[in-house]
Amino acid sequence: MIRSTQAFGIIAVLIANLIWSGSFPATAIATKHIPPMFLTMVRLGTGALILVPFLRLPKDNRWDKTSVGLAFLLGGLGFTVPVYLETKGLALSTPALAAISISMEPLFTAIVAAVMLHERVPWRRRLALFIAFLGAWAIADFPRPGKTGYLTGDLLLLMAVSFYGFYNAFSRRLIERVPASAGAAGTLLTGFLVSVPAWFFTGAKIPQQMTSADWMSLLYLAIISTGAAYLLWMLVLQRIQVSVAALFLYLQPVFGVVLSVVMVGTRPSFSFYIGAVLILLAIFLGRQQARDKAPPQQPNISA
Repeated sequence: MIRSTQAFGIIAVLIANLIWSGSFPATAIATKHIPPMFLTMVRLGTGALILVPFLRLPKDNRWDKTSVGLAFLLGGLGFTVPVYLETKGLALSTPALAAISISMEPLFTAIVAAVMLHERVPWRRRLALFIAFLGAWAIADFPRPGKTGYLTGDLLLLMAVSFYGFYNAFSRRLIERVPASAGAAGTLLTGFLVSVPAWFFTGAKIPQQMTSADWMSLLYLAIISTGAAYLLWMLVLQRIQVSVAALFLYLQPVFGVVLSVVMVGTRPSFSFYIGAVLILLAIFLGRQQARDKAPPQQPNISA
């Protein structure tokens, strides 16, 4: 039972990270003609619309004040703010430096989980996080943040990642009160509600023209990268610890390079192979620690 539950969690987190690895090139394409705040609002609104049927809770469950408050907190600080900062930052930075910002997300997630949620992070998992960070840096070919005038974009990306870390860690609090599907739907809906006044506040800008590539990128970001992937993330957190799930976020730059090889035919540098090996080693160390500390019985989980 424990192994099958964890196996599902690992498969789900792999799929989610594969999806998220495609969000950066899609965002780079979309922001050429779509204002960042408008893109944020459409992403969250579409994801919420897709998942709105899941807001209905099973019998004997209800959305109490605490659950609604958590949903608004996660929706605003975990979706609206970081998605906008990420979109704006990517337009002002480079894909390589964006990959470094991705590699900081697991670190922020583990720190928030340890400091604010009091989740113990053993020394082996700390070492795994550090090794994985080095691996992600190698995959990005060792770029330096702030180089060649991209400091503003880099800072925005770093701020976005810090908010994502908050969301990743505190999502577990919400799904302890409601099913994962309802939690994903609730946070997307509240994130959309927060993004609407933010869009008006930033000038209510709309796209003046959109190409077929813009539409494809927008649909990918809204339906797959937002609606589907965050539902998977909620399911993941019901099955494995936050700090373990955070390790798998390091696979995003690996998947990103693999996708560029398959779709564009690019040739990875030697540093990519070094980074990939380091990340796989880090995941092995983190998973081994989790297996050593696994409880003898698994509590019942509501899907």
